[in-house]
Amino acid sequence: MRQPVHAPHEIPPEAAQRISWLRRRLLCWFARNGRSFPWREPGRTPYEVVVAEILLQRTTAAAVARAYSGFLKRYPSWTALAQSPLEELENALKPLGLWRRKAQAFQHLAQSFEAHNGVPGTRKELERLPGIGPYTASAVLALVYGRTEPLLDVNMARLLGRFLGPPEGIEVKPRRALHALALRLVRSKHGLEVNWAALDFGALVCRARRPLCPECPLRARCQYAMVRHFQPISSAGAL
Repeated sequence: MRQPVHAPHEIPPEAAQRISWLRRRLLCWFARNGRSFPWREPGRTPYEVVVAEILLQRTTAAAVARAYSGFLKRYPSWTALAQSPLEELENALKPLGLWRRKAQAFQHLAQSFEAHNGVPGTRKELERLPGIGPYTASAVLALVYGRTEPLLDVNMARLLGRFLGPPEGIEVKPRRALHALALRLVRSKHGLEVNWAALDFGALVCRARRPLCPECPLRARCQYAMVRHFQPISSAGAL
């Protein structure tokens, strides 16, 4: 039987119900198991939030957490970052696995922010800046301006893809469909916590390799867990 076709960005009712269930479970899990990072602390300035998101593009959260305070002390403002000699900035970034190209992007970004007299407040403005892609733009809009935006990285994408299975009846490109699902997930008065919960859950439980399916609190309704339970485990099925 042919599946009903839904318009772009429209979530099928069954998927919407499962996403609501997923949101509740993720928040319960996050309350007990969520990770603590300095850039998640309340009262962070827009500069501190954006710097963290740029650093996170190229290395692990744990590595950024170790270097974050020192980096902010060394570069306490966009002005300090923009005026830093390129070689000095490159040396500061090397422990995080960031090299000359990224140091140049950081300087261009800082100079652009100086010209804008702060952090731009629209996606269009943000994505025009060097070093700002869709993920970082979403992070700035969510963390600095409190907008409803999904922090759709590989962890959240893997979690949604495994839990919901292949999309049915949505005639849009997979990336657009995934973004629509992620947006529905975080559309809540606890949107920021849902974002963090999904990121942490994807990193700690729904891992790319050796996911912890037997102890996963989502396994009762997870498509991926159901397939693994009834069929031989194959690496080809991992996202």
